[in-house]
Amino acid sequence: MNARAMRGLVLPLAGLLAAGIAWAEYRGLRSVDPQQPAQSLAAVQANVPWGGLAGRQLAASLEPHWRRDPPAVDEALAWHLRHYPLDPWRWADRARLARLQDADPDAVLAHLDAALAAQPHNRELLWRAATITQQLGRVERTEEHLRDWLAGQPAGTHRALFVAMRWIDDPAQLLDRILPPGDPYLEAAIAAARQHGRLDLAAEAWERLSRPRPPGDRALLDFVDLALAQGDHERAAWAWAETFPDYRYGMVPNADFRHEPASPRGLHWRIRVPAGARVVLDPEHYFTEPASLRLDFDGTENLRLTAPSVRIPVPAGVERWTVSGHWRAEGLTTRALPYLSAWADGGRRTRVDAPGSEFDWQPFRVELDTPEGGRMLHLQLRRDPPARDFDRYLAGRLWLDALRVEPAPLQTMDSDEP
Repeated sequence: MNARAMRGLVLPLAGLLAAGIAWAEYRGLRSVDPQQPAQSLAAVQANVPWGGLAGRQLAASLEPHWRRDPPAVDEALAWHLRHYPLDPWRWADRARLARLQDADPDAVLAHLDAALAAQPHNRELLWRAATITQQLGRVERTEEHLRDWLAGQPAGTHRALFVAMRWIDDPAQLLDRILPPGDPYLEAAIAAARQHGRLDLAAEAWERLSRPRPPGDRALLDFVDLALAQGDHERAAWAWAETFPDYRYGMVPNADFRHEPASPRGLHWRIRVPAGARVVLDPEHYFTEPASLRLDFDGTENLRLTAPSVRIPVPAGVERWTVSGHWRAEGLTTRALPYLSAWADGGRRTRVDAPGSEFDWQPFRVELDTPEGGRMLHLQLRRDPPARDFDRYLAGRLWLDALRVEPAPLQTMDSDEP
């Protein structure tokens, strides 16, 4: 037979071979029944001895039926992996199955190593490896897998720390052994610590974080909010003063309005007001430089106001505090004028009414009793909307500035707010 004739037979023979393979694969796929792993494996081995799609389909479909016949499932997985040794998911399946059968831990780890050798940076595989090694009590391996799982993914920090907290309590050890280096991981660790009420963990992460932080930084706000919630006002004030050098513990935050309020959290002023009102810093009208806080009312709404407001952490051991400042008004309408409300945690509110609808800078002063253990004062601008007054829509402007707090001599209190 000459060469030309031989070449003419190649394509038909190749077609026949392909058709035979396809037919074998079809028969193999038809024989796959995950509920009968032993019979399915025998049928696949008979129809598709090279493994093929049928072998892969069988191996991938067995997980829901592991407990039905574990030895048969393991045999099917092992047969598939002899043909496709770089299939990481089936190696991971063998590791999980071996773990469920209480196999030798070294055999389980060998399966995991094979899976990660095929895809060393796959996050789902790394998480499975971390879960299985933790179940085996091989926490050193778990920590290694968690660090690899976190690489380039600081958003997973909370999840990884939550797992590792089960055997690592010391905050420094927790950060050293689980987190990759970098501020994003520390920021996420502070957020996680806040959710778990772990001030010790947040403080350790804060010490490692680059500082000072920007005014609206989430890590700053998380750390300060957690410290305040845990009653560690000194630590919260110290952290706040790093970002705002004009602030000191026992002062009104942003007392002279040098800074734009960047968030309603931390020790920022809360300035969210309803439609019909606006809060801005005013660098042109102030009692003390560089600006005042101005509220504009457009006269279209019957406003209920509970802001602006601010929290004022103060040291313990003082029975009474004086909160003072200056305010100014221009063209306020309605008889239901805004007023100031001040109180200490656990104490009663004290009300300071506006002198009128229009007045130049005037001082106000209020004295607050501090119940035992109370170390937080509050100052809030309020307005209660009238129900029937004809002139209930509030217009005009109001300014606040030069706010101060200091220990007060014991004397008669101002009238309480009803």
